[in-house]
Amino acid sequence: MSYYVELNAVSKIFSVGSSVIEDFTNAMKHHDTKEKYSKEKVAVNQVTLKLHEGECLGIIGRNGAGKSTLLRMITGITKPTSGKIHVNGKVTSILTLGIGLREELSGRENIYVDGEINGKSRAEVDKVIDEVIAFAELDKFIDYPLRTYSTGMKARLAFSMITYIDPEILIIDETLSVGDALFSAKATARILEICKRGKIVILVSHGMSAINDICNRCIYLKDGSVIMDGRPEAVTKAYIDEVKSEDEAALMVRFGSHVGNQTLVPGYMIEKPVMLTGETLLKAIRIESAQKFLIRIVAKFPYETNDLMCCVRIIRLDELILFQRDFNVVDYFSSSGEHCLELEFPILHLRPAVYRLDVELRERSVVNKLIYARSSSIFEVYSLSRPAGGQPMLYYPVSIKVNLI
Repeated sequence: MSYYVELNAVSKIFSVGSSVIEDFTNAMKHHDTKEKYSKEKVAVNQVTLKLHEGECLGIIGRNGAGKSTLLRMITGITKPTSGKIHVNGKVTSILTLGIGLREELSGRENIYVDGEINGKSRAEVDKVIDEVIAFAELDKFIDYPLRTYSTGMKARLAFSMITYIDPEILIIDETLSVGDALFSAKATARILEICKRGKIVILVSHGMSAINDICNRCIYLKDGSVIMDGRPEAVTKAYIDEVKSEDEAALMVRFGSHVGNQTLVPGYMIEKPVMLTGETLLKAIRIESAQKFLIRIVAKFPYETNDLMCCVRIIRLDELILFQRDFNVVDYFSSSGEHCLELEFPILHLRPAVYRLDVELRERSVVNKLIYARSSSIFEVYSLSRPAGGQPMLYYPVSIKVNLI
């Protein structure tokens, strides 16, 4: 049997009801208080694609791009507004892990019920049930009622049941982001195994590493339309680059009031610090946690003195200081050409949030320190991996390397 999924000019349009005030205003204009007015939201717009045996398609895009709506149409949960969908093969979907699990039944009983729903006999389920239990790592808990399971245990059981039923066309929506790192690695290996057996897999994920590791094809959805279709490495890079540019622009608009340079004493100035990240040290204001982070500071002052300090602070936007260090300008700033200093964090250990970088040139020897110049910048830290054990503001130890240029 040849498996395939084919979409021809598929669109999905939702009616979005207007507010009570809009309804009243429109009704008054048309002199009909009973008339309702609605707007339309195009969730999926003229999508055409065809998947063949052995293809593992990754779908990426921002929230609201139409990814989940597209999956629901392929599975038959919802009908397209226009266009045609042809699917040859039985579709097994994991759109929300745990949906359909029966809380009062044990894990073992749930496996048999799920097998029956998927058209498997008890004898067929018996052949794989030990593998399902071992894969889910439930041990003795397999005979406990599901209501005693943690969320992670339910997720592992649900994923194990689906993938060992030997699906023909498997559709997954963000499943691999559930569970610990070890289970996620096992789930990835399992999906790869299904792909190698000639089946079709469609995966929606915000994790670019999962898309690159699992898929051999990827589409980028934006506002319901496919704007790129190709190799996962190329598509995910284009997506990350575009999202990065959009997010940095939005960040500057939102927190622009926190940015600026100020000269308080003539002759003294701090240029806007440059922030670089990653092994190749790319300029950015959105920084991935646990990556290399470098701050380049350029200062101008008329003469060198032992009383001049450079203070560097990283501050969360609620004014909590997470990093502070003072540098004697004579000791740490180069004296040839422009006065430049680099602070290198081999690994940035800040949790995801928006931060302000403050740099000041100030006097050292008096109680009420005179500030000569200051500069403030903002940056955002994000993480591609799920946190474990809470979200501390700062992970220790913190180490920096000072580079003189």
